[in-house]
Amino acid sequence: MTVTETRFDRWIFESFPVTAEGLGMLRIFSALFIIFFLIPGQGSSHFVYLSTLPVDFFAPPPGPLMIFDGFPSYAVFQLLHTVLLFSIAGLLLGYYTKLSSIVAGLAILSLQGLIYSIGKVNHEIFIAMVPIVMAFSNWGAAFSIDSIRKGARHEVHGWPVTMLALLIGFMMFTAAFPKILGGWLDLSTQATQGHLFNQFFVRERDALLATWFVNLDNGLFWELLDWSTVLFEAGFLFAVMSGKWFKRFVCLAVLFHFSTMMMLNIAFLPNFLAYAVFLNWTRIYEANLTLYRRFSGKRGEKSKKHSVWLLTGIVIIFFTGLSYLSSKNLILSGSDLTLYEAVLVSGAFATVVFLAGLTIHSVLFHRTQFTPNRHS
Repeated sequence: MTVTETRFDRWIFESFPVTAEGLGMLRIFSALFIIFFLIPGQGSSHFVYLSTLPVDFFAPPPGPLMIFDGFPSYAVFQLLHTVLLFSIAGLLLGYYTKLSSIVAGLAILSLQGLIYSIGKVNHEIFIAMVPIVMAFSNWGAAFSIDSIRKGARHEVHGWPVTMLALLIGFMMFTAAFPKILGGWLDLSTQATQGHLFNQFFVRERDALLATWFVNLDNGLFWELLDWSTVLFEAGFLFAVMSGKWFKRFVCLAVLFHFSTMMMLNIAFLPNFLAYAVFLNWTRIYEANLTLYRRFSGKRGEKSKKHSVWLLTGIVIIFFTGLSYLSSKNLILSGSDLTLYEAVLVSGAFATVVFLAGLTIHSVLFHRTQFTPNRHS
């Protein structure tokens, strides 16, 4: 094996170390996140509407749907929706996890393709890509029905995480390249400000800090935003070569999307499902287990599963409450944003700030601890 092959193998298989417990927690969180917030469509009424549209309105995106002449019947939408719900339930419970993951991803892609066949395409492909790619990591090796079945395989793989990072890098680069060609780096224009004006005055997205930014007349500030956006999105592809740098770019992405939400009222929530993959889920599992054992006084193997089930229950209660409050439109009622989008993106932002604070504190404390006294 050559040096080049060794480096390539190390990049593919060792950039993002994984454990069965960490992947198990990621699987449960991903399934719940999709169930509560990312199911394509807006319920039965939306599917009824699409199924009754005339053939002239059918303009599918490039792909397999182009072989059809029009929208399918309502029964087809219902079938796809039912398949998705059952496969996501299988993913949550870890029942035939690999198959459930792939079927869920394909059902999401099918529904998304049909929904976007009226011409408007949202960038939500990560909702499908996460379960499809992570299906090959064996993220059903722990906290699942599969893990207790006879002959269960407990070996997990980190290369799907690297593959997902590469996909994110390419997608970010494809967002940067048109901006470069479109003049975002032209010093005589401010593309971000122009985009803000379009969102504010044409689409009436004026919630949160949108009004404050509309009134901010500072050419240097807006030009810096143009350049930083392009450099950030283009740099994602190069950051893929290092696990540490890629995670730093994911943190920057969270900050970027938070500022985009505050300024443009666009949340990009599906992206956060992909970003969550790069959290240190093993450390989250260990911290949760430590807390559970401290407060419950229980030890042993059963405490590992019980700690995860308890945390899962807390997440379900939180997601249920957040979803219910969002449906009432008590807050952000006049905005395209939903309450759950604002809360979840803000929560991700707070998490990144907290982790950054811990890192800075650790570095400063480490230096203080080990820097020799000059006068000694």
